[in-house]
Amino acid sequence: RVQNPKENISGIISYTTKGFAFVATDEGEEVFIGTYNTANAFHKDKVLVEKLSKQKGKTPEGRVVQILERSKKTVYGILKKQKHHWEILPETPFAPVNIMLDGEHETLHDGRIVELKNLKWRDPDYLPTAEIKQEIGSPSNPADDFKIVQKMFNLPEEFPDIIQHETQNIQFPNISKEITSRYDLREEEIFTIDPDTAKDFDDAISLQKIENDQLLLGVHIADVSYFVLPGSHLDREALSRSMSSYLGDNVIPMLPEKLSNDLCSLKPNTTRLAFSIMMKIDSDGVVTDYQIKESIIRSKKRFAYSDAQKILDDKDGEFYDTLKQMDDLAKLLFKKRSNEGSINFDLPEPVFEIGEDGIPKNVTPSERLDTHKLVEEFMLLANRTIAEHIALKLKNSDLPFLYRIHEKPSDIKIEGLYEVLKNLGLHFEKPEKFRPLHLQQILNEIQNKPFTTFVEQISLRSMSKAIYSIDALSHFGLAFKHYTHFTSPIRRYPDLIVHRLLKLYIKNIDNDDIKFYSKNLPKVAKLCSENEINIIKAEREYIKMKQIRFMANKIGEWYKGVITGVMEFGFFVEISDFLIEGLVPVRTLEDDYYIYDQVQHCLKGRKYNRIFRLGDRVNVKVQEVSIQNKRIDFIWGE
Repeated sequence: RVQNPKENISGIISYTTKGFAFVATDEGEEVFIGTYNTANAFHKDKVLVEKLSKQKGKTPEGRVVQILERSKKTVYGILKKQKHHWEILPETPFAPVNIMLDGEHETLHDGRIVELKNLKWRDPDYLPTAEIKQEIGSPSNPADDFKIVQKMFNLPEEFPDIIQHETQNIQFPNISKEITSRYDLREEEIFTIDPDTAKDFDDAISLQKIENDQLLLGVHIADVSYFVLPGSHLDREALSRSMSSYLGDNVIPMLPEKLSNDLCSLKPNTTRLAFSIMMKIDSDGVVTDYQIKESIIRSKKRFAYSDAQKILDDKDGEFYDTLKQMDDLAKLLFKKRSNEGSINFDLPEPVFEIGEDGIPKNVTPSERLDTHKLVEEFMLLANRTIAEHIALKLKNSDLPFLYRIHEKPSDIKIEGLYEVLKNLGLHFEKPEKFRPLHLQQILNEIQNKPFTTFVEQISLRSMSKAIYSIDALSHFGLAFKHYTHFTSPIRRYPDLIVHRLLKLYIKNIDNDDIKFYSKNLPKVAKLCSENEINIIKAEREYIKMKQIRFMANKIGEWYKGVITGVMEFGFFVEISDFLIEGLVPVRTLEDDYYIYDQVQHCLKGRKYNRIFRLGDRVNVKVQEVSIQNKRIDFIWGE
């Protein structure tokens, strides 16, 4: 029975991988729920929460007092044979309990990953129960990693036959006919710069000096909308996928290979249809004029990032003069953008060298070259200019548009960020009105510190998630008043939609178009945003699986790391060389009795006052690695 219902609030509970949870309330507040106060709530249940305290400037804490509505989210777990029954170790995020298996079972296999059904949990004093819907694969087999993640996150598999058939019937366009209504840029010096392993090239760039010391920057994007027609089976499939996903070397493409790697791809020395934006830029990095038009291009070169970087470093090679001008312009644009408050997260990501057995032979942080930044700056400018063109110049049109928006972080998250910074000994004064420039100042200040990556990560976590929307709102992180996605239509459906809408804005807009997009565009924005979040989670899960496999043969080895999280049961440490996180359980700290300080988010020794806090540099030894439990345990050492 609920006591004092006026003091209770409802919301959706979300567990973290570390066992505790947060409830996003209907009023927009976030309430922390400790592992001991989650009752019998599943991940994403709607719950009623009683607030336990309201500390000024800190996230309030609460406890779950009632389950209002069960989540429909599919749950997966690993089978484990107990003495007289079977249990399932659920995949996180989930309540920190095992699940008892219901029903008769004759052919089960210990350690297999299964999909569950009929999940029930009536009493928090007893384990939840469930039945098996299907077996997915085995965590002990590295070859199953991709299949397991694909199933768990409901990612698409092979394209249906009807899509393959429709794609085979798509023909290359009649260039003689198309040239009558397009920019003919086939003779221009245009080239692509992409990852070494890229097979689809959806953006190309050009740069030339023009009058009054201005530069003419061209960003030329594959005209996917020419081939993928609204309402076709191919279009509906692309929308349902929303974007390509990348799990290591495995790509789940949004479009079939004939389009992504051939007809749409801006391959070198090949005539291709494109959508170009030509921007005049003055010596201060300001766009003084621009043109947006369908075009025909013929890329003169396919550069890998490393190839183009070598030419810049050697000051010699093919297209050196143009590349040097591009690099100078990119640095100018970056400086201008940073001065305006745009936040530059340069977080490294783990790069795996996978062996034939599916186990990583090596893990290294990703490298950010100047050529990466060059392409990024040009794409940001193109996306921003397109969005401002629609939002400002054509704001009176009845036809909607698709923007990429990013809300300001909540006051609670901003408070939490400054609290963590204070605990790290960084004394930043929290401004009355938090702007992107304030976060940029923090990131600049902590460069080359032991905890640089950690602070970048918690800063990123304090931000809300960028989403797609028909509302012409700002992008907080970039400090842009308007922003969209125009530059990657081969791998993102929103970009394809933006191309279609631009063509309508350029030509004639009729009432049917207005009616159709006004009704359907909000649904497209919502679906693409949801699918993007799911894909990001899947990609992170795959990375985590490979990281754990890599560490499995590192038992007994010592590494330097940074404390990235502190809980009552221990502290989490990231090994900087590998970007891999593990736990130092508090029970292994034998030099003292450690107490968790909730206010300071640290573990403090009762006798000798040794403190373990966020951002501390520590030495750890790999003690135990469990592939089934997805857990790495460290032992701390001085």
